[in-house]
Amino acid sequence: MKVLIVGCGAVGQVLGLGLQKAGVALGFYDRPATVEKLKQALDQGGLPVYQISRSHRRDPIVHRLENFQVVADVAESQRFKPDQIWFTTPSPVYYTEWFRKFLHEVPSEQVVCFIPEGGRPEFIPEGSGERLVFGGTTFMAWQGDLEGGGGRPEGVNFFMPGLGIPLVGEEKACREVEKLLKKAGFRVTVGKPDSHMQAAVTAVMTAFVGGLELAEWSLKKYRRSQWLRRAAEAAREAVLGQLPKASAFTRTVLGIPVLTTGFHLATFFLPLLFPFDLEKYLKFHYLKTRDQTLALLELFARDGMKRELPVETIRGLLQGLRDNG
Repeated sequence: MKVLIVGCGAVGQVLGLGLQKAGVALGFYDRPATVEKLKQALDQGGLPVYQISRSHRRDPIVHRLENFQVVADVAESQRFKPDQIWFTTPSPVYYTEWFRKFLHEVPSEQVVCFIPEGGRPEFIPEGSGERLVFGGTTFMAWQGDLEGGGGRPEGVNFFMPGLGIPLVGEEKACREVEKLLKKAGFRVTVGKPDSHMQAAVTAVMTAFVGGLELAEWSLKKYRRSQWLRRAAEAAREAVLGQLPKASAFTRTVLGIPVLTTGFHLATFFLPLLFPFDLEKYLKFHYLKTRDQTLALLELFARDGMKRELPVETIRGLLQGLRDNG
């Protein structure tokens, strides 16, 4: 089995580590500057990857990602002949002509897109639907030590909370990817092709983090600020725009008092669940992917408008972030 991972950031390295342990022939495709760093890492014995857990907060388990091939362009990708291609790139990549062209020029049995908003029709090039699988990342991975908030400064760090990686797509393709992910040591859940749950969860997280940024990345300030309720309202609008048919129970759960209470409680209890500084992680990760956060809020607003739903609070949160940035 050969897998080509497009993107060798923190997420790509953690997935690659699992595939390496599963005995997969692994290739990494990335930008020229990253390609050079990967080649240097191979000469120096591989990439250090550190696994943090509740029992290994200060002394993480040390892994080494070393058995991989560096792929520099489309021609080398073709010669690699991957059975599967896994994309771990930011969301904007999937809207580009480059993405469609790459899928057309590099054959494979399955293509896995690890993307927060899940599968959308505009991501699927003509003739590629049967082999495309959309997945989420339920582990946390980052480069460095979060300014002293957790991890080793010299490599990628990750934490596995025990949640299953969600997969959506055609049944046969999903089962092939599921089999490989499980062999690589990950838990997996397979949803229906028309499932919108991943996008709904992303909508809640995006709104929550948007409000947190406007509260200066302080959970204490967040729970006392105007932004917590406004983020909860934006989350409600965004989720309803992702769910074609929201039941009466779902609408009750998405009520502003319920969501606001949930967000408030999250500021107290979420930090207790992770063996690193959650505030610093969220600030590090979401500032790094800020363009993606803004793009997601725009996407949720457009989806809501198409369904003639209110999106004023999403727009207000988006404007606040733009003014803040």
